[in-house]
Amino acid sequence: MTHGIRTTHPQHSPTAEEKAAAALLAKGRARDASQAAAIVAAGTALVLAPVDPAVFRPAAPVPAPTVPGCTAILLAHATLRAQADTTARVRAHLGYHPAWTPRAHLGETSRRIQAWDQRELNALHERLGGEVTAREVTRTAGRTTWTATEITLTVDVPGVGPVTVSTDWDEESGGHDLPLARGLALPTVTV
Repeated sequence: MTHGIRTTHPQHSPTAEEKAAAALLAKGRARDASQAAAIVAAGTALVLAPVDPAVFRPAAPVPAPTVPGCTAILLAHATLRAQADTTARVRAHLGYHPAWTPRAHLGETSRRIQAWDQRELNALHERLGGEVTAREVTRTAGRTTWTATEITLTVDVPGVGPVTVSTDWDEESGGHDLPLARGLALPTVTV
């Protein structure tokens, strides 16, 4: 046997093909050995190379987690709770439905509310009293602009303070005889 090539007879001399195969096998082993030596040398160099431990530490110490996030959540909750309490007091004082909340899309808040019309506003005035004022305002919707008379009822709600309920005066639905309208300079339509 020569270089792992088996021969059928001990005295048999290898053929040219067998010699070529043996040479390739020997060359492959040498290449494998040189690659293994290169890997060992590179590994040894990596292990023995000096390592700076600062590379593995952050440049500046990481600050401890702070509480502002939690504080902000608690403050937001307290603010929402206060708004809900204010809304509940206004709702109860005005006699509104238990599910009533300010309509933000109309610009309402717990302290500034819009009534449907002067009759609804008059009913609140008769029940609760308060100060009634009127003023000229300019309204816009899209490209249309007009002047309206806004009637505002200001009521003092216990634990909340002044709350305003307002609506635009609608001459066509009448109402000059309403107690709300007495003493106000409201426009009249002449036909």
